[in-house]
Amino acid sequence: MERRRPPEPEKARPPENPGSSPGGPASTDDAVRMEAIAAKHLFSSAAVRRLAALYGLARTDLMLNKLGTPSKRYFLRVNTLKTTLEEVVEKLREEGFRAFVYPELPDAIYLPVKGPFEVRKVGKIIVAKKEAAESVYQGANLYAPGVLEAKGVKEGDAVNVASPRGHIVAEGVAMMDGEEMVAQRRGLAVKTLRSVYIVPSVRELSVYKQGLVYDQSLPAIVAGHVLSPKPGWLIVDMCAAPGGKASHAAQLMGNEGRVVAIDRSESKAAKIRENVERLGLKNVEVRVADSRYIDIEMEDLIGANAVILDPPCSALGLRPTLYYERDEEEFISLSSYQKQFLKVAAKILKSGGLLLYSTCTLTIEENELNIAWAVNKLGLRVKTQLVVLGSYGFTDLGPYTQRFEPDIHDSPGFFIALLEKT
Repeated sequence: MERRRPPEPEKARPPENPGSSPGGPASTDDAVRMEAIAAKHLFSSAAVRRLAALYGLARTDLMLNKLGTPSKRYFLRVNTLKTTLEEVVEKLREEGFRAFVYPELPDAIYLPVKGPFEVRKVGKIIVAKKEAAESVYQGANLYAPGVLEAKGVKEGDAVNVASPRGHIVAEGVAMMDGEEMVAQRRGLAVKTLRSVYIVPSVRELSVYKQGLVYDQSLPAIVAGHVLSPKPGWLIVDMCAAPGGKASHAAQLMGNEGRVVAIDRSESKAAKIRENVERLGLKNVEVRVADSRYIDIEMEDLIGANAVILDPPCSALGLRPTLYYERDEEEFISLSSYQKQFLKVAAKILKSGGLLLYSTCTLTIEENELNIAWAVNKLGLRVKTQLVVLGSYGFTDLGPYTQRFEPDIHDSPGFFIALLEKT
């Protein structure tokens, strides 16, 4: 795998003290433009202000265009404990998929995403929950738990699926009466016949069921290689569900050492266990706990070689996002919440241990400013990342952090930092 120094910045640098006042002063013209961009993309004013403070209004508009669509490539991480990239690509091609090896990483392949396609208005409308609508937008079927409203719909009707904000995302056929969809909350509600985009569906294929692949975004795969864990290490993944980074670490460790994957709900832990079993991993232990207290409750984790922390975040980077509603208060509270996990991560690491911090958001409070706080308050120092496919981050820590930006990298918005306990 090619190892790289960070590339030159691909954007203008932010103003001095970026992010210190993300909702701060703006000219009247800029304020009007911000509100117009927010209305155009159905993103909250608080989100648009944050992006505009970092990227400017023109790039923010472009970025939100990208966030409203899927990436053009759907990535899979190949389980190199069981197979090779070439074997998986061949198996997928035999199934009729176009599949390609991604040359920059030793365990990544991708499949092209099709679309956009025009979706006809066919009559009755079923309103789906936001996350369900975003899945149907990419070709998934709609299941009853994702239905908000289905007035007058009868089994067999031609229907459109729409988001709560009115996006028509697909046309299909109702598989049950609308009243049944809402009352029973289970079963297939709409068979999708045509959607705006088609993302390859691999979960029913043999390569998936046999544990040969894990569906994971490109930036998340890069994050595992930034950490580059070694066989025999003790790794703690503090917010592990559904298990992507924990399973990647276990894979890179060759099934040797210990990966302790923690999440706070049993349902999320069950999903991690399911993936661990499917992938054939022998060195992953799954625990149910609130990771903000594991330094007190789990003494066996003290002295970890590495901690993986992908904490709950504002998700201002997920694709596709049909609309976005987080407000000022939520952005601020999430940054504070993430600091609680950072404190515990620093406590359980051994001297010289590594902390991999990542988020699927683009705000500076949850990313560079949290890393600066960890450096100043927790006895951590940033390390140069040796696998860089994104861009520099912001602030003076920029050369040590990595951002994936949707309008440049055709990826989700994503942030990666690597720190060492001193």
